[in-house]
Amino acid sequence: MGRHLLPVSGALALFLLLWASFRFSPGGFLLALGFSFPLYLGLFRWQGRLLQRGPSQAALERLAMKEAWRKGGFLRPEDLKAFLSPSEAERLLEGLVGRGLCRKEGEGYRF
Repeated sequence: MGRHLLPVSGALALFLLLWASFRFSPGGFLLALGFSFPLYLGLFRWQGRLLQRGPSQAALERLAMKEAWRKGGFLRPEDLKAFLSPSEAERLLEGLVGRGLCRKEGEGYRF
């Protein structure tokens, strides 16, 4: 149901707005249904493409920095295992080192 929440909410909002504007008539019901169903399909496809791509590089970097803040400024790649594989976490943290946002200290990274 989680993947359907945004499309259903958008389509339901449009449906109720249109049906109310047609004063809850039976013909208005069908018209509102006809306009809101394509919106549901469009939102479902758009959200599916976004979820398939996954989070952006900037979002992953912000996530790493927030996690480092929670851990007192020191982060190990294993600390990101809930979000990334160890190799991806290592690559992400090395990218942050390359940009001068943190430095490597032993097995972890200091922010």
